[in-house]
Amino acid sequence: MNPLVTAPTTPAGALRRYYNQATPWFVRLGGIQPTWTIHRAVWAEGAASLPQALNYTNRLVLHAVQHLIERDELRQVRLADLGCGVGGSLFFLARHLKLPYQALGLTISGVQARTAATQARRFGLHDQCAFLEADYLNLPLAGPLDVAFSIEALAHAPDPARYMQQVAQVLRPGARLLLCDDFRVERPLHSYEQRWLAAFQRGWHAPALASPPQLAALAEPYGLTLVSDRDLTPDLRLLRLPTPLAQLLVHGGGRLGFSHPLWQSFVEGGIALQECLRANVVTYRWLEFERQ
Repeated sequence: MNPLVTAPTTPAGALRRYYNQATPWFVRLGGIQPTWTIHRAVWAEGAASLPQALNYTNRLVLHAVQHLIERDELRQVRLADLGCGVGGSLFFLARHLKLPYQALGLTISGVQARTAATQARRFGLHDQCAFLEADYLNLPLAGPLDVAFSIEALAHAPDPARYMQQVAQVLRPGARLLLCDDFRVERPLHSYEQRWLAAFQRGWHAPALASPPQLAALAEPYGLTLVSDRDLTPDLRLLRLPTPLAQLLVHGGGRLGFSHPLWQSFVEGGIALQECLRANVVTYRWLEFERQ
């Protein structure tokens, strides 16, 4: 099994500053207002429009929650979105769940937490959805929860094992942890693939990438068992740039004088990720764990 692919660790303060800077751009220019979802669009079956594609992973969460409701005959649902962005996933769930529903959205960004709380009040969901600025590696939660999930947030964790330990202690037996993110493939990489991967990790503040088997091994000591693994990569619409242009933008940005964190993320990290996905260096996956 390959070791975890590590990059220089992003301090929590640096990641917080990045999201505080980037979130207004996501909201203004990202076209997210119909869904308030800062996730990738997944063009799988049933996603015929951009809002549907943006909500696809939210719908996967909904289906998992509905499964637990039926299986365990729940009369209310308690859940947490760890890395909640501006609250889109919790807003989607609140509109579709028919049971009493209590949810906490947790984000390292104060800008995101305040934006999400403002939208919850506007949508009339503030009694169901609360938002907190905090670090998911030091969860300020007591539990027990029925569901915890992270969509495109686990990749930011410098210590995936601690993430699993923290989540496991707030889940009840039989509860589910749901993850959607980029995961490392288990094969040796060529030197040019390693460069793309390093650029992605640097630009997107992804210091430690695991493969699904590695993550399952990290989770097992904490009573979390991988029960579902689905590859969503084929359902992404990847950006296609000529290789020389992609290399110039990603590897030559510093020489061109482009060093702003948003450039590093949106351009360098984003293009490198597209190359990694296309070359099967990383895959975009949906994983479900059950608390034993």
